[in-house]
Amino acid sequence: MKKKNVAKRPARKPPEDRRSTILDSTLRLIATDGVDSITHRRVATAADVPLGSTTYYFESREQLLREAFRLYLTRIWALQTQLLESFRISTAESLVDYLVELTKRTFEDEAMMLAEYELTLFAARDGEVADALHEWDAAMIAELARALEALGCARPFDAAKTLLHMMRGHELDSLSRHDADPEDLRRRLRVVVAALVGESVPAPKRRDRRAPRR
Repeated sequence: MKKKNVAKRPARKPPEDRRSTILDSTLRLIATDGVDSITHRRVATAADVPLGSTTYYFESREQLLREAFRLYLTRIWALQTQLLESFRISTAESLVDYLVELTKRTFEDEAMMLAEYELTLFAARDGEVADALHEWDAAMIAELARALEALGCARPFDAAKTLLHMMRGHELDSLSRHDADPEDLRRRLRVVVAALVGESVPAPKRRDRRAPRR
C-alpha cells in the first residue's frame, strides 16, 4: 500500500524569535516611514506574520513602539560594552579611537540610526520611551565619566555629557549628508578630549606624499 505524500508544514518560529521579528520589522518601518506610520497591520505584513501575532505579543501600538525602542537600546548597549572591553581606554587617544569606532559601527546599519532618532522625537510625547532613553543616556554618561576620570578629567560627568552631545550632533549631520567623514569627527574629538583631560592637542598625522620608489 502506497503512502500518501503529505506536505510538510513549515517549522514555526519559537515565540521569542517571532517577537524579535515583529520588533525588527517595527524598527525598519519607523526608519522608512516614521513613527506615525506604525500600525499592527502594517507591522504584521512587514514581518510576514499573522495579524494576531502582533496583537498577541503587544496589546497596543504604544507598547509595540516602546518595546522596539528597548530592543534597539539593548543592542546598542551590548555593542558599547563589547567595544569598551576591547579598547581598554587608558589614554586620550584611545578614548577618541573608541568613540570614532562606536560611531562607525552604529552607522553600519543606517536605518537603525534613523529609527533611533525618530523614536527620540517620539520620547517627547511618550513618558515610557523618554524614561528608556534617559536610562540609556545615564549609563553611557557613567561609562564615559569613569574613563575620563581615570584620565585626570576634573569634571568627568560634565565632560561625558559634552562628548555624548558632540557625537549625536555628528550623527544627525551624517544622516542628512550621507557622506560625513568619521576622520573629521576624530580630528575634532582629539581637540575636545585633550582639553577636557588637560593634555596638549596631538598633531594630526601627515600623509607621506613622497613618490613611490620604482
